[in-house]
Amino acid sequence: MRLADALALPAAAQVAITGAGGKTSTLFHLARSLPGITWVTTTTHLGVKQAQLADQHFILDSPDELGSPMLLAKKVTLITGLMTIDYRLQSPEEAMLEEMHRQAKQKGVTLLVEADGARQLALKAPAAHEPSIPPWIEVVIVCAGLSAIGQPLSAEWVHRPELYSALSGLKLGEAITPDAAARVLLHPQGGLKGIPPAARRIALLNQEDTLDDQVSARSMAEGLLAGGYDGVYITSMRDHPEDGTWIPKS
Repeated sequence: MRLADALALPAAAQVAITGAGGKTSTLFHLARSLPGITWVTTTTHLGVKQAQLADQHFILDSPDELGSPMLLAKKVTLITGLMTIDYRLQSPEEAMLEEMHRQAKQKGVTLLVEADGARQLALKAPAAHEPSIPPWIEVVIVCAGLSAIGQPLSAEWVHRPELYSALSGLKLGEAITPDAAARVLLHPQGGLKGIPPAARRIALLNQEDTLDDQVSARSMAEGLLAGGYDGVYITSMRDHPEDGTWIPKS
């Protein structure tokens, strides 16, 4: 089942994606799978190369610019702030995000927001300022990469490994277990951090590339659903993005 079909989002849904392990690829895959026009933005940063995943990209300075018909001319439009000296695209200003939220609803446009960063690693623990999820977000997809299961808790696999250690109960260098990864996803200072109270919570377990990954994901799903998630989606965005396993909360 496709992620878009599993989520069954209403028109003009407003969705944030957090976590690690394929967040940006999930963001743009969902943007292309949903019906109608989609705006994509960030509340943190995006790499300049990632802008190539959109059909068009606009750097906007004023909320007034959101009235341009060009923003409705393509399927997937990326809207960001300026580029930094290290070639990252900044988030739009807060007033721009608020107006984007308002106009997307008014125009029937889906709005997808990447709400934290993970340095392209499989797992992460959020810092004090993360994630940055606007209060009007209706669905939050929390991503985790199964490729880190069985690997040592280190900076090679995990963004902010010291924080991940504190949340998971693992020591640095210990093998990451499915139970430990699930604990972080369920922790109020981990995967559940900053999610608006009324938002649906979806865990997306990505990088399901082997039979061991499938076993790990299945072992995590029951606890995630019991602990506060409304659904678990298991897939490999690299190998079979159109074919995932959807496990809704019963």
